[in-house]
Amino acid sequence: MRTRFTFLALALLLGASACAMDPGSDGGTPDVTGSSGGASPSSSGSPDASADASAPEGIWGNPENTREPSLELHEDGRLTGTDGCNRLMGHWVLEDGTVRFQEVAMTMMACPDVDQWLASAASAVPSEDTLLVYDGAGNEIGTLTR
Repeated sequence: MRTRFTFLALALLLGASACAMDPGSDGGTPDVTGSSGGASPSSSGSPDASADASAPEGIWGNPENTREPSLELHEDGRLTGTDGCNRLMGHWVLEDGTVRFQEVAMTMMACPDVDQWLASAASAVPSEDTLLVYDGAGNEIGTLTR
């Protein structure tokens, strides 16, 4: 029970802090890469990734349909989205062509008749118009399109 309360408190805290941030600001973004050595998606070491059709940045799924899963991978390493019911927020990094989801928190509403597969996402592999999503065990759990 304590773990659920801690997770809920963390999700609320992350949600509140995300609301307090100015989305138009390009300065002051903390380094979310940690010490793992992975490159940040916005790092200048990636040669013109935004021009690549398989670059992960952008909207995957249809965020206008709130009953279907969608993700937005922001250039600064943030991710936002929905599993078709609950809101997701966190960070991502690109490592050897694979998107790794990090520090993902989500709301915890009960959602009858909604397949909440995106809640299990641990990584994804982008191609031109498809994002193949995998769980922590490496099983493909779903697909999002641009």
